[in-house]
Amino acid sequence: MLGLVLGGGAAKGYAHIGALKVLEEKSIKPDIIVGASMGALVGGFYAAGFDAEKLEEIATKVDKKTKRRLFMPRLSKRGFIDGRNVVKHLSLYLGRQQIEDLPITYAAVATDIENEAEIVIDQGDLVQAIRASISIPVVFMPQRCAGRLLIDGGFVNPLPISVAQKLGAKKIIAVNVLRKIEYPRFEISPVVSPHRSYNMQQVFLETFELITSRLIDYEVRHLKNGIVVNIDTKGIGMSQFEEAQKAIDRGYEETKNVDFTRALG
Repeated sequence: MLGLVLGGGAAKGYAHIGALKVLEEKSIKPDIIVGASMGALVGGFYAAGFDAEKLEEIATKVDKKTKRRLFMPRLSKRGFIDGRNVVKHLSLYLGRQQIEDLPITYAAVATDIENEAEIVIDQGDLVQAIRASISIPVVFMPQRCAGRLLIDGGFVNPLPISVAQKLGAKKIIAVNVLRKIEYPRFEISPVVSPHRSYNMQQVFLETFELITSRLIDYEVRHLKNGIVVNIDTKGIGMSQFEEAQKAIDRGYEETKNVDFTRALG
């Protein structure tokens, strides 16, 4: 059983489509797909039967005007975006498909903030599962699902290798689009300040990458039979959904020379 794990990364996650193009060229077909955040979205479409070409077509239709419509802010104490427009957009393509009816075994990872738990959504409405998994806190309002209050799965498991293994995957291809941080450790000492100013968005994104890089390292330790494909998405902003083609091309170029023998042998 081959598992395909697609990690989080917001707009950077469009690079997953480029990786999928390579897998198709090599006739590599996953039996199980597990995704977190944007990986849950791309993986959900793929599990539902949308090939990489169709995914690229859908993704590249999102221009700045479409992005503004999808992410139209609404005043709320729970977040800036209620997600209704995103759900409508996803439903245009996916309808009301149930996860258990998909041709490929699929699961989305979300975070239960009330019960402080990692939630694996492997049944029920596909669009609602994706909506829960992409719910970046503060940006999106949390999603109620089965009585749980769910946010982005990337905050508990941004590259859910262990989930794919629990679902039966014996070999794994995991695709990571987020920055790998080495975490040097220093005793406190004076440094020369770059005098750079940070706004709230920059502080959030830097914090997110610091947290997710450590969590990804933890997940990779579980990987005994498989491979991690790390795609460098530097220069692609997490909110630049209108730059889908750039991310897709980057994913393709950085995946096409990967030797998948270790994952398939």
